[in-house]
Amino acid sequence: MDCLTRDVSPAYFNDIVVGGVCCRVDTSQDKRRLYIMTLGCLRPYRRRGIGTVLLDHVFKVCKEDGKFDSIYLHVQVSNDEALSFYQKFGFNIKEKEDRYYKRIEPADAYVLEKDASELVSSQLVAC
Repeated sequence: MDCLTRDVSPAYFNDIVVGGVCCRVDTSQDKRRLYIMTLGCLRPYRRRGIGTVLLDHVFKVCKEDGKFDSIYLHVQVSNDEALSFYQKFGFNIKEKEDRYYKRIEPADAYVLEKDASELVSSQLVAC
């Protein structure tokens, strides 16, 4: 059994929780992948590097563990800001899942993935 099954990390700005990330280990498809369940930051606190710090935490967890094949997540097809953010850090669109979301429109999502072997120290260079 994995020692790491889930990781939840909040982001603070002046002692206020303004964002967070939650991940879990996925061992389906004969792979060991880290799935980003959610990563977000309150709108007034965006563009301050908080999302970058959260993603850096995910990369650090993955590197320290050393046994992940990749990191992946779902992004709503209309969320250009999120797509751009993840692509800036080497995530690629692997597939599109129709009707992934149940309560939002559009309901389709892209699956973005980054190979864990691509993680290098100083991975994050821009906010």
